[in-house]
Amino acid sequence: MPRPPRTPKVQSVISTGSQLSPRMMGIYIGILALSLSLIPFAIDPHLPTFPYVADFFGLPQGTIQSSIVGVTIGIAVGQILIGPLTDAFGRRLPMIIAMLGFAGATLLVMIAPSFEVFLFLRFLMGLFGAAADVIGRAIVRDLFRGQAMQQMLSRIFMFQALSPILGPIVGAQLLGVGPWQNVFLVFGLVGLALSIFSMRFLVETLPVAQRRSPSITGMLRGYRSVLRDPVFVGLMFFGASGLAGIFGYLNTVPILYQESFGLDTASFGLWVSVNAIALWFGFQSGGIMAKRFRAQWMLLVYAIAGLVVGGLMITTAGSGLLVAELLFLAQLFLFGSAGTSIPTLALYNHGTEAGSASSLLGMSAFGAASIFGAIAAGLDASTTLNMGIMLASFSAFALIVIFTLIKPWLMPDLRDKAEAKS
Repeated sequence: MPRPPRTPKVQSVISTGSQLSPRMMGIYIGILALSLSLIPFAIDPHLPTFPYVADFFGLPQGTIQSSIVGVTIGIAVGQILIGPLTDAFGRRLPMIIAMLGFAGATLLVMIAPSFEVFLFLRFLMGLFGAAADVIGRAIVRDLFRGQAMQQMLSRIFMFQALSPILGPIVGAQLLGVGPWQNVFLVFGLVGLALSIFSMRFLVETLPVAQRRSPSITGMLRGYRSVLRDPVFVGLMFFGASGLAGIFGYLNTVPILYQESFGLDTASFGLWVSVNAIALWFGFQSGGIMAKRFRAQWMLLVYAIAGLVVGGLMITTAGSGLLVAELLFLAQLFLFGSAGTSIPTLALYNHGTEAGSASSLLGMSAFGAASIFGAIAAGLDASTTLNMGIMLASFSAFALIVIFTLIKPWLMPDLRDKAEAKS
């Protein structure tokens, strides 16, 4: 009796995006969008919980607000550690560990007996969320380069950018039907489901032959290689300045909207989600503009526009909700617009150390966010004045970096298909 044909084995390694079937491409976009959402899931849904967590632990709301700094420190540490590790040990297993770690830390927050334990678990949420973010970007670079990478990132961010929109809404709604612990329960279960799904579908994208030595020297060599590239360093600083501004925003809006403008928890969550819609449009706009103009020159446009928005925040400080809202919409739109260009340009010449390069991009960004987020938490947030000073300063710094390090006139055109080949 003839044997039935064997079912072909699933590929154990893929190294280019052309190896993904349309179905697998859709699955990868979903997995990567959610993996890049773990950092927003560690922050945005929990902004409306600050007053409730403060009451639970008997602490001032400002102290709970500072837990964002704990998350950002965790993000910075996670990105320091994971980049060289994923270049040495591959993408799949470290990604699954990161997802499981995020899920576990988030679920354990519900039973934190003290604020110190709560803060440590929030740190772990940031650490594991950052690891998933770094590995996700490295996977994209493993499979794509140049404009193909930017277009893949645009597809991923089409879904990922919904996380800061839906997060505050879901968080506020959960607070309306139960205690603040429910917010952590739901997003912990999301992380767990993502882990299980990834175990089934995620395929390794870094062949063993392309991995770096697992020795400390071998792993650190990846950092040394990318830090010798002035364009990469400039893009790293550019990205750090933008994210520092976003964390200034995150530290400003809870006080500005709820105390100065008198919004309740549900209304606050709604307005934060409206602001995040601008981020979503920014990501999509960045991908569209990159098809028509050189991505590196668009960074100059975004920096100049950020300087203008920061100046308007300063000159209109003390105005009402509508004025502040329009300026925050502009800030988030500009940040999103640069969101796909920065990693695409930065990782363009660093395919063999994509994990380390992605790690440095995130580490510098969230390191700056931790520092300036802590500064912002201690500043008066009753108006947009201090936020405007921060944004204008970061934008001016970005302009200096463009002309001294990035030097867009010397960079290749990502729209050139010959340049986009790996």
